[in-house]
Amino acid sequence: MICQARKTIGALNGIWWSKDITKKKRKKMTYNRMFKSVLIYGAETWILYEDDRRKINATEMDALRRSARISKLDRKTNEYIREKMEAPDTILDEISRKQLIWYGHVERMDPTRLPKIMINWKPEGRKKRGRPRITWKDEIYTAMRERGLRMGEWNN
Repeated sequence: MICQARKTIGALNGIWWSKDITKKKRKKMTYNRMFKSVLIYGAETWILYEDDRRKINATEMDALRRSARISKLDRKTNEYIREKMEAPDTILDEISRKQLIWYGHVERMDPTRLPKIMINWKPEGRKKRGRPRITWKDEIYTAMRERGLRMGEWNN
């Protein structure tokens, strides 16, 4: 995911630094449609650890910085770049939102459907060494708690 997004950044670098394209078009065409879609493809099912979150945030800021035509040598803060590019929400917020939408979709499914069965499946016994400490549902419940949502309010 991050590797493909980095390749996209490299491919779009000439467009982002071009003075012929307006900021609005750069953000809409390259950042939203190309970069963001590559980075968050399939994000509905991800479990993100802190290291993953840090890498995604750094990749997003690299794309925003280039899109704003601000070099790292200019020493501008991430908040300044977000303000200039009119991008208040992070990609991590969007990933969380997509996960909640997917969870709501699965919860509304018929109980005989495979995604519904898999999401409610609890393996017996102890987790083996090397298995993830948190589950996808733990992440969903955390996102719901952060937004102040109760069960049944997945789409907000």
